[in-house]
Amino acid sequence: MKYSFLALIIALTYSCSESPTKTYFGGEVVNPNSDYVYLYYDNNVIDSSKIDQSNRFSFKLDNAKDGLYHFDHNEYQYIILEKGDSLLMRLNTLDFDESLVYSGMGSEKNNFLIDMFLIYEDEEKAVNKYSELSPEEFLTKIDSLKSMKETLLNDINTKDPLSPIAKHIAQGAVNYRYFTDMEEYPFINKRRNGLTKIANLPANFYSFRKEVDYNDTLLMYYKPYFNYLVIHFNNLAYNYCKNECNGDLNYIERSLHYSTHKLQLIDSVVTKNKTIRDNLTRNVAFSFLLGRHSRAHNEEFMDAFHKYAGKNQHEEEINNFYQNVQNLQKGLTLPPIHLVDIKGNKVTIDSMSYKKNTVFYFWNYHQRDHQANVLTRIERLKKDYPNYNYVGINVNEDRSEWLQNLASISKLGDTLEQYQTDNIDELLGSLVIKSLNKIIIVDNKGKIIDGFGDIYHRKSLETSLSDSMKK
Repeated sequence: MKYSFLALIIALTYSCSESPTKTYFGGEVVNPNSDYVYLYYDNNVIDSSKIDQSNRFSFKLDNAKDGLYHFDHNEYQYIILEKGDSLLMRLNTLDFDESLVYSGMGSEKNNFLIDMFLIYEDEEKAVNKYSELSPEEFLTKIDSLKSMKETLLNDINTKDPLSPIAKHIAQGAVNYRYFTDMEEYPFINKRRNGLTKIANLPANFYSFRKEVDYNDTLLMYYKPYFNYLVIHFNNLAYNYCKNECNGDLNYIERSLHYSTHKLQLIDSVVTKNKTIRDNLTRNVAFSFLLGRHSRAHNEEFMDAFHKYAGKNQHEEEINNFYQNVQNLQKGLTLPPIHLVDIKGNKVTIDSMSYKKNTVFYFWNYHQRDHQANVLTRIERLKKDYPNYNYVGINVNEDRSEWLQNLASISKLGDTLEQYQTDNIDELLGSLVIKSLNKIIIVDNKGKIIDGFGDIYHRKSLETSLSDSMKK
């Protein structure tokens, strides 16, 4: 429901006395880069507000659910909204997070949320440096940082007591980034200090895990909470495999049994919130299936997935993804690719189209640095492996802007074949493109040499290119 900004200002004055069931949220976006602000609850868009000529937007919510929301204007941030709140915000898109500030009813808890976000960002380098210290020294440093945040939260709560819901979310903003730092410490410490094994940890090192709620409905769409759970289950599975499974410790995280253990662990403890369970097991599935495993191991994993994560709300998506991954296995024929050439002609590249071995690469004209890096690396490969054909596929939708970029590329000396997709979803799905670093290599009959190459993994890429030329 849209609401005029003038009406919002009036609501800020009278909302508490008039109707505690209403919630107001609005503000100003300096240098807007799109026409709308979108409001989400439980990861679903519940409303949109068009930015007016004064760069203002506003929402009025009737009987809104109290809890965690997020707003989006090409970037996003979380907010806590409760009945009776009349929240104003101001931000400048040129400095989105750092410029964000709230006022009005509900501002204290939301300024705390953005403060926690910015403080943790500022602390990231220091915490990484602390990770080189002994476990005892690290605990002292990290506990001190957490204590300062909790003091700030207590001060806010003393001045104007937060509701149980707001306090729970605010405490989660403190806890779960701290918990993540704790879970990551043993592995960062091992890597940065060049150790062969993880340092011995104090008996109480993981005592914070007693505070973890695996089924937290209020935080289930809060990214720091979800990211923590992912890392936590990674660690639990790693330590189980380290103690119970045979194999090279350096390759545990690539193993089938490691991912199977994660599914079992999630299934055993995330028992009261199906959404969290489904999202976590979806993450396990995508992580494994993108790991360049054999067809047989992919099949075994999917058997385990259906056993431990059955009736998943993402099941259709995961099954389709699995099938697309299996279709890109070495030796199979690359699925047909539907494209548009520079003249506007629709082109299908299939097994009959190849005259010689071919390298496919992908780019986006909004990602200027990536585009330049990819083209530079492709030019280098073209000189080192001239017997290959190199085909660039643009993933943007605007044809005129694509052609303008091609003109710029041509001035730099790039005369490689260039196409644009005419169906972005089909292309990304059938070719399993989760990153534009992706490279696909096929032979002159369209048989896949490498369906999961990476433009930045030069050694592996050159092995595929060299070996195929020997045949």
